[in-house]
Amino acid sequence: MFSRRDKSAGFSSRKGPDQQFGTGLWRHNRDRFIRAVDRYYTTSVAIHKLPSDGQSASADVNTVIDGTQRLNDLVPVVDEVTALLHTHHPVTGQVVPGHTRNAVGDTPELLTKASSKVAEAVLAASMARTEIIAGRPIEPSAKATERFISDAAQLLERAQENLDGLGQS
Repeated sequence: MFSRRDKSAGFSSRKGPDQQFGTGLWRHNRDRFIRAVDRYYTTSVAIHKLPSDGQSASADVNTVIDGTQRLNDLVPVVDEVTALLHTHHPVTGQVVPGHTRNAVGDTPELLTKASSKVAEAVLAASMARTEIIAGRPIEPSAKATERFISDAAQLLERAQENLDGLGQS
């Protein structure tokens, strides 16, 4: 049911995170996404531990919990995008130089927005947890988690499309 993110996922056995993702903006974007995924997982575990009443409530709880797997599936995408960015356009600070901006387009913003969408999913999952405790229906919050995770996936897909051909020499 739960799938805890494999902390080694996406890492090459020969490269550490600093070598693979750098220490600048690309690493910052990756780490922010990973932290949001971890917060979602923690919130989902807390929801799973709460008593549930009724089939529909159980289905909505499962919707929130299933989000952990969907987010886990996005982690390798973020790893791939940020590693590719670091390999071809290393950035040591938090500002994207003009020549890099021309090459990568709005990819930095897409990564930031994807992380924000996961953070919004965390907030919706937290609302679901609060609603369960209060004995209220969680369907709206459960649907919101689904929507925010789907939005994050679409943003990451656009980021990948921006970089198509970058890794091919």
